[in-house]
Amino acid sequence: MRRNMRRIFVAIIAMVAISLTWAQYDIFTQKGEKINLDSLVTLLSNYDVVFFGEKHDDPVAHKLELEIFRKLSKKWGKIALSLEMLEADAQPVVDSYILGKISEKEFKEKVNLWPNYYSDYRPLVEFAKSNGIHVIAANIPRRLANMVAKGGIKAWNSLNNDDLSLIPRMTYFFNDKYRELFEATMKNNPMMKHMKNVSIENLYHAQCVKDEKMAEYISDFLREHPDYHVFMCNGSFHSDYHLGIVQKLSIRNPNLRVATISAIPVPKLAKINPKAYLDRADFIILTFHGENEKDSEGSK
Repeated sequence: MRRNMRRIFVAIIAMVAISLTWAQYDIFTQKGEKINLDSLVTLLSNYDVVFFGEKHDDPVAHKLELEIFRKLSKKWGKIALSLEMLEADAQPVVDSYILGKISEKEFKEKVNLWPNYYSDYRPLVEFAKSNGIHVIAANIPRRLANMVAKGGIKAWNSLNNDDLSLIPRMTYFFNDKYRELFEATMKNNPMMKHMKNVSIENLYHAQCVKDEKMAEYISDFLREHPDYHVFMCNGSFHSDYHLGIVQKLSIRNPNLRVATISAIPVPKLAKINPKAYLDRADFIILTFHGENEKDSEGSK
């Protein structure tokens, strides 16, 4: 059974590698130097934690996540995968699945999986499973974040002991660039017109508690396993500009060496100046989308 799993995964990795030979992407350092994928991984291997900030509907970014995760697992050896896409109350089920104690069918029934899990995140989880890599279900349960979005942080006053263990032990709501970016994003979101009874402040606090809990789980894991590294996949807003989860993690463990990647989808035929994006992260990946994607080499 295990041998068959490995064969399947070798085939998946081969397909990813083939697709990435034509997928449109360019990689840049924060200084604007264009580098290839192997050079990126070599640089990333010097860090304790790597954040891959994605747009959740970017297929090129998802392929790159898997390829970088696979390459880092070889470089680092001792590695954990942390996912925004899995909620913390599912950690026991995730552990059981990774250890082969339950079937994928049972895993699917017990975990609140995102709609694009099978196309975009399952390959990461299956690679971890086939290689005995721990997976951190990092995100706060959505129902607990929704309580804050609707009623503010005071809504947690009624939580039972089980739920109290799932919320962050400390929470900061900074009036900084992160808040400015969040409020600007929400004001430009057409869905806000249908959310008249929800305050921007509560929504911002709900965003922050997600960041706090994801940072807390990474920090706790590394304190218990100081010789390990963590590869974290999350929406880019949660880690761009070294804010969000990254900022919260630095408060908990300021000695960690942290690198951020921001994958930014752009139209293939548009004239893009990468300098406009370089301040977002330590490494920028422009993923090109549109017709004739197979005609360009991109950065391999």
